[in-house]
Amino acid sequence: MKVDPVRCGLIPLLMAMVIVPRPLQAGDEKPANELRFTLSPHHPVKGNLTGFACLGYYYNPEKDYSEYYLGWPGLIYKVEPWLQLWAGMHNTYKDNQDEGDTLEPRPFAGVKLFVPSKGGVNLYNFTRYEYRMIANLDSDDWTYVHRIRSRFGVVVPFARRERAWEHRTFFGIADVEPFYRFDEDAVDPLRLRGGVGYILNDRVRLGFMYYAQFVRDNEDASLEYSENIFRLDMKIGASSGILRRVLETGPDD
Repeated sequence: MKVDPVRCGLIPLLMAMVIVPRPLQAGDEKPANELRFTLSPHHPVKGNLTGFACLGYYYNPEKDYSEYYLGWPGLIYKVEPWLQLWAGMHNTYKDNQDEGDTLEPRPFAGVKLFVPSKGGVNLYNFTRYEYRMIANLDSDDWTYVHRIRSRFGVVVPFARRERAWEHRTFFGIADVEPFYRFDEDAVDPLRLRGGVGYILNDRVRLGFMYYAQFVRDNEDASLEYSENIFRLDMKIGASSGILRRVLETGPDD
């Protein structure tokens, strides 16, 4: 099935309109700014099974914390050209200046679906279940959260059709991702993202992305614009062509 790329590009915007966050009002605190750097190696395991990891560092000067991120182990299984199964573990350590440091192991499992369209544009959905286990290292208290996050996105090559997805070409990224929390029976947070990527060669892809994040102060509050996230990402393939195989629908985190 072929999909008009212009219509594809409108899908994330339309999804964002389903959940309308409250805009920032006069007197509200300004959104915080978070900087992220991530490095993601990918390697073949066997057949259509691929392993991956993610090393990351996050810094938020307004909220006075640094976060260290290790996504490992991670597995991607390509069932069909349009279907991938994902599973793995996210691990984060947050160094808080104003409150207790936290440690969070977070197992996840998900399904990634995508539809090819004219001109090499890819429309996709990536839905994951995550189990957050958050330990406060000062108080030794644990918090447990079940949530589902579902990203609706589009990835668009900027090169001409005959050069789309080839070496030394750029592509655009746009998506919307609501996170549903079972403990609050609500969407929290909601992320809107846009960015640009660059295919250096068969083994290296670079990306720069901006996220606008909306959160709730409590389960009865509405979503509020709370944070700007700026992310620089590098993906590295241990073998030639492995990134093309598993990242046809664009970057992920």
